[in-house]
Amino acid sequence: MIADVTKSIITCADCGATRNVKPTPKGVPRTPAGWKHHRDAYYCALCWGKRYVLRAVTIPVAEPIGCSWEELRKQLKAQWVQTTAAANRIMTECYARDVRRTPDDVKMPPMPRMYLYPELRVEFPGLPSQTVASLEQTCQRKYRAVRYQVVWTAAAALPTYRYPTPLPIPGQAWHAWIAEDRLLVSLRLAEGRMELRLKGGHQFRRQVGQFRQIAEGAAIAGEAAIYQRGKSLNLKLAGWFPRPAAVTDPTGILRVRTGKDSLLVAVNAKDESLWNYHGDHLRRWAAEHRRQLQRWADDAKYENRPVPTFAERRKAAAVKFRDRMNSATHEIAAQLAGYAYRRHFAAVEYDDTKHEFCDDFPWFRLRNLIKEKLEARSIEFRASGPAEPETPEPLAEE
Repeated sequence: MIADVTKSIITCADCGATRNVKPTPKGVPRTPAGWKHHRDAYYCALCWGKRYVLRAVTIPVAEPIGCSWEELRKQLKAQWVQTTAAANRIMTECYARDVRRTPDDVKMPPMPRMYLYPELRVEFPGLPSQTVASLEQTCQRKYRAVRYQVVWTAAAALPTYRYPTPLPIPGQAWHAWIAEDRLLVSLRLAEGRMELRLKGGHQFRRQVGQFRQIAEGAAIAGEAAIYQRGKSLNLKLAGWFPRPAAVTDPTGILRVRTGKDSLLVAVNAKDESLWNYHGDHLRRWAAEHRRQLQRWADDAKYENRPVPTFAERRKAAAVKFRDRMNSATHEIAAQLAGYAYRRHFAAVEYDDTKHEFCDDFPWFRLRNLIKEKLEARSIEFRASGPAEPETPEPLAEE
């Protein structure tokens, strides 16, 4: 199970697959792309995916421990200024050092290899080394995703990051535990370690369960990120969580479609209704939000000036509406996946062609969440309907 350093060969602890690797200067084998190294054992990508599923849990910060809110926000603001500048610097350098299309080019050349870490360490000395490395990987991955539209077709602009760009914290730099039913996290910032208490309660039941898995060691901690949304300070914890047991004796296909009078309708092979999610409150939320934005727009017209500005209230309303819809999509996807798992369905056919129920609903986001939660339970997901472009990452604005 443990790597054979003399032959530079590692072996998967589950399937026995082998890979030739180059050892590090200290003689430790390098973990190849896709493989994972956990507790002195190596796992190939296939076997690791059968054991764990990558998930993230976001919990608001209740209070800092050992310092005041002013001290915490002062440190974070200094870090966010540098993470925002560093992220934009990486994007700019990627574009500046990339190839340029010429009239004689028929096919887009591959992206040149770039290693910006030494330059970034000199330019941004206030950022920890692991944070700089994480930012470089994240930004280059984002650039590669839009490189064709930016460099080759000029159909999109270069993505930019806005303040406050979240501060990434590597998995080795934070620790989670539970004491007296309080969710506690210790993480390393530029000026030392900081302890935070996170919010709990029944409204965070799902998040508390995932946090408990990380704290007890059942889940493998990954990268964390601390960011601000509105006036709330949030901590996002990523990790590899144990994959639930597969469905026993899976049979049949659950057909799920969007409707005109209900958000989701699940039927069997005979088109008999088995499960419904009406979601009337979603239409009410969307109508209220749309009506309020229109009223603010009417009051802000030139003829009605001077009137109080509604920028802050409009921004707060947009954040509230987005958070509501995000929470609702998670709940709906979890309920559908739970029903399919409980009824031992082998696959789910999902058709979201009809959007008449609510035009402002994030349909593409719901489809992705249903797919993720079904795959986590080893249930096949088959989608049909209109394909929509993915939305930008929450940290970048295009």
